[in-house]
Order: sequence, then structure tokens, then C-alpha cells
Amino acid sequence: MQLTKIILSNYRCFGKEPTNIEINNLTGFIGRNSSGKTALLSALMKLFGEKPSDRIIERSDFHIPEGIDPDNITNNELYIEAQFMFPELEREEYNASVPIFFKNMLVSEPSGKPYLRIRLEASWEKSSNPEGSIDTSIYYITSSTEEISIEDKRNVRRHDLDQIKMIYVPAIRKPDEQLKNVSGTLISRLLNGISWSEHTKEKIKTNVSETEKIFFEEKGVGSLKKSLEKQWNSYHKDVRYSNPKINFNSTNLETILKKVEVTFSPTETYRDYRVEELGDGLRSLFYLSLVNTFLEIEEEIIESINAEKEEDIFTLIPPVLTIVAVEEPENHISPHLLGRVVEKLKLISTKENSQIILTSHSPAIVKRVEPENIRYFRICNEHKYTKVNPIILPDKEREAEKFKFVKEAVLAYPELYFAKLAVLGEGDSEEIIIRKMIELKDESVDSSEISIVPLGGRHVNHFWRLLNDLEIPFITLLDLDRERDGGGWGRIKYAIQQLIKIGNDKNSLLEARDENISDEELESMHTWDVTETKRMSRWIEHLKGYGVYFSAPLDIDYAMLQSFKDKYISLLTSSEGPRIKDYGRIQDIDVNEDSEVELKKAYEARLASDIKSTLKQEGGDGATYTKEEKELMIWYSYFFLGRGKPTTHLSLLSNSTDLDFESFPNCLKEFVSHVIEKNKDNLGD
Repeated sequence: MQLTKIILSNYRCFGKEPTNIEINNLTGFIGRNSSGKTALLSALMKLFGEKPSDRIIERSDFHIPEGIDPDNITNNELYIEAQFMFPELEREEYNASVPIFFKNMLVSEPSGKPYLRIRLEASWEKSSNPEGSIDTSIYYITSSTEEISIEDKRNVRRHDLDQIKMIYVPAIRKPDEQLKNVSGTLISRLLNGISWSEHTKEKIKTNVSETEKIFFEEKGVGSLKKSLEKQWNSYHKDVRYSNPKINFNSTNLETILKKVEVTFSPTETYRDYRVEELGDGLRSLFYLSLVNTFLEIEEEIIESINAEKEEDIFTLIPPVLTIVAVEEPENHISPHLLGRVVEKLKLISTKENSQIILTSHSPAIVKRVEPENIRYFRICNEHKYTKVNPIILPDKEREAEKFKFVKEAVLAYPELYFAKLAVLGEGDSEEIIIRKMIELKDESVDSSEISIVPLGGRHVNHFWRLLNDLEIPFITLLDLDRERDGGGWGRIKYAIQQLIKIGNDKNSLLEARDENISDEELESMHTWDVTETKRMSRWIEHLKGYGVYFSAPLDIDYAMLQSFKDKYISLLTSSEGPRIKDYGRIQDIDVNEDSEVELKKAYEARLASDIKSTLKQEGGDGATYTKEEKELMIWYSYFFLGRGKPTTHLSLLSNSTDLDFESFPNCLKEFVSHVIEKNKDNLGD
């Protein structure tokens, strides 16, 4: 049996329009604070919580729409629905879940897979009671459609619901209290569920009686007993209760089990530690260990039942499904242990009788959860209710390479989910340079709220679609790569096509200033004359309106070199720098009209070689670049094609104390200014 879907309507932060959340064996809920993650877990507790207090529907559970005065509402309704599938039916194996729920299963189509719908419905009505009148019912829904009549509802027995257990591991904001409650419940349930033999019970009783006898033979205990009787009777003159006795409280197995506790050794004090004496982190780990232990024992019991063993070790009747909800497992646990925690949770989720739901704010947790298993929670800014989205990846079968790339990028940069603004760039250089520029431009901006993801220009449309779906604002910086193969007009064409793919208006996109092109012209744009740089600039300007910027004329490294050539050269030692054979370092040579012919030839050969290296094998000859820009390609080739780009930029930014924002390239200044402006616009979200 497996929980596959949760549907919420009008519950807490979820609006009246039903919210559907698909659930897998291990599902991760992520999103900002107060986005609805805990509310969803509480909804499951309303259905499957063990304690009656967990299942009570209160007035505060009913959603109040934005702009509505609660005092003007006279009635309200909500529902919480859980849907279950039965994969064990495909294996044709006996499973306890099937006979329990069989008569209430349904199929949505002929030969379809059977599933189960359980729905809690609650209504609130204004009354003389300050909290109003609340009626709650739980039904099996026997219709596969959204339209449900009274004939489609069958009352659910609590005995049936008890077959589905919910273990809620909270964010442990009060570790002592919560751990004591949960560990006591789980451990006592396991101990009381052991099939204790009569021989063991009798032996314990005999040994306790012997111990008690020895205890009362001690003279001091006898004196204490006599004094207590004397003093009590001097105060209490009634015949009833007149004979106080000192007894061992644990005289039988049941009372002994209530006092059993877990201790830990060895310790630095040479005595065992109780659970409450451990640090917060270890208590959190032990908390999860208890849950795993409980599920493992349940699994053993199920195997024993299926094997029809004669002797039962436990008398426990395990539930057919245990849903373990772990809230913020990163709380109190050091980062290097988080991987182990997630692996243990994954292991639990593979058990036949359990599923895991976890919530997190930690990229260290999120990057260990498959993107397909993540559900992103956010508050709709317009209506102020929770919306939940899955992470949509490219089609795994038809677009295998794109699927792999996007999935790996999302796993590598999980902070993307928590960003107030996402910056999509080409590589690591963008992150280093952009963060420094933000710092120089406006110290009040927390650059940690901005996630910079290097894509190398690949599959950018899938990230645009992903961020659109998640409603995370984003802005993109691409390399123009003018005169490189596929660059220039090819890059502009690519950006326009991808913007159209994610739903932008095509007519508006194909209309730049003083120019409106057809579909056919767009298709051939990559063949347009690369020397028409003014026309190209108009289209670059046009795309800024869609949040797409270009590092021009080539890439971010070349743009930085244009602005800081002397500073980059100053980083070199006396033995470093590009050379001309037999003549030495270029920065030490003055090549001009009066230079000897051989030096000129050697320099021109070096220049031609570096232009080719910079613009790549299938690129142009540098016709759109000035003489100074082409000469700069010697340094570009040296600094960024033969050395690590990020390392070079880090050296410049960390060793230059006189950098200011205005000295950076214009294309980057405009981009970063837009990033800061867009980030400030999102502060209220």
C-alpha cells in the first residue's frame, strides 16, 4: 500500500481551489518559511494521527481568503483527501492491506489499477459558541470523478484508519520534551508488544519479591517504616488508609516496563548517559534511530506472519502502512552527518511498509533528494494561498542528454530553490565577478539571496521553464561570442527561440526597434552579416526587456580584460606573460612601424595565432574587432585559455584594493544594476 496523492481544499494556507500533491516513496517538501509545508503534514495528522488531540479540527484550520474579514464569515468548509495505490496487487502476493480496504477500492478506467480515496470533510458554522460549531466526517470516496454525491460516500471506521500510522518527527524545537514523549511511546510500545512467556513473567515476579524481602531486612528501612506509620496516624484518625506501607513500585513485568529507559556508554565520566543528557545533535539522531528500529521490528512481524511461524516473538499487530514525516532533519545535526541522515531515510523509504516525507531548508539535504521527488511550496503573491509544484525536467526518454544535464545542474545547485533571484550564467567566472560587483555597488544587498547557476549556455530554456513554474524571478547573462561559430547572430537567434518556447509572445519578440522580422527571417538569423554590429546591438537591447543580457563583444572574461588589462598584467611575475620566440615577453617589447621586419613578422604570427585561438577553429578573422581589441586577444589567450579563468579573476579581485563599480565593463554594470533592482523588488515576497 502506498500513499500517492494528497488533495487539500480550504485547509489553513491552502485555498478553496483543490491543491494536488503527488507523493512518492521518499518525497521532499521545500520552500520558504510559512509556505505551507508544516500545514500539509498537519493535514495528514488530522486523518492518521494516533492521538485524538492530533485529529481535532479547529476554527483556525479553515482557510480565510485574502481581503475577507473573518467576522463576516457565517460558514466555511474544508476537505483533506488521501489517495492510495496497491503495488502489491501486481506481485500477486498476500498483503494485509488488500482485504481491509478491498471493498472500498475503485478504478478510474477499465483494466485500470485499483486505488483508494479517503477524505476528511469538515464544516464550520457561526454559533453561540465563540469558536463556532464544527462537524467532521471521514469517508471512503467510491467515485473516480471530482463530482461526488452522497451515494459516493461511505463512513470510515477508526479501526480501518488505524491501519495507516503517521509518525511525525517535528523540527525538535523542544528536544527534551518531544524526545521524551516520542521515545517513551515507541520503546514502550515495542516492549509491551513482545510476546513475554509466562515463565519469564513469573521469574521476574519471584526475583522482585526476593529483592523486596532483602530490602526490608535493612534496619534503617524498618525504622523509616515505623516512624512513617507513627507520624501518619498522628495526623490521620480515620480507619481507612491508616496503614501506610513502603513497597517496591515495580512488582510485576508491566510496571517494570514503564521504567525501562535507554542509556549510552562508554562516556567521558565513566557512567552511562541517559537520552536527555546527550547533546541536541545526538538526540536528533537517536530520535531517527528509534523510528527506524520501530519500522524494522514491524517488518520482521510482517515477515513472520507471512511465513506462518508457529511462535510469535511479538504480539504487535503492525499497520499496513507507516508514513514517517521528518521536519527539517538538519536541525541540531552537523552538516557532515546530514548525508548519513538522508541515506537512512532513503533506506526507510525502501521498506515494504513505510514511506518518508521530509521538509527542509538546507541545500545539503535537498541536493541528496532526486529532483523528481521534490515538491516546491510557495505563497501565491496575488491571492496569498499556498501553491505546490513538482520539479519539471525534460522528457527522460526523448531528451535524454537534456534530462541528464538539467537534473545534474539542479542537484549541483540546490540553493536555486531558496533564491529570491536566480542568475543564469555561462560559468564560474560569472559568479565570482557578479558577487564582487554587487558588493561594490550596494553593500545593503545580501548576495547570498541571489543564486548564480553556471549553465554554459546549454539547455537554458529548460531552466527558464523550471524557474517560471516555481515563480522564482530570474535574469540571464549569456556570452555573445561574436565571430565564434554559432555566436553573434546565432546566440541572439537561440535566445529568441527559447523565449518563444517558454510562452513569450512571438510577435513582440520578433519586433526590435525599427525592425520586424518573419518566422523565416528568424530561422535564417544565424546567417546574417556579423559585421552589422549596430543592428546586432539593437537586438541585444531588445532582449534586455526579457531579462536576457549578453557579455559583449565576446564573453565576460574578454570584457573584464578590456577594462582591467593593466591590472591583470600586474599580477604576473617577471618570468610570466606571453612571449615571442627569440624576442622575449610581449609586455617588454615595443612593436611599431620602426621595428625590424623579423620582429614584426613574429608579432603578426603570434597575433594571428591568438586571434584564431580566441575565436576558435571555425570562427572569423576578427573583422568586427578594432586593432586594439584584436591585440587584446593575445592576453585573452594567455590568461583565459591557458590558465584557470576563475583563479585569474579571483587574483585580480582580491589583490586590487582600488576597484570601484564604475570601472567595470559597461555590459556588466548594466546587468548587475538590473540584478540589484530586481532583487530589491522581490524583498517583499
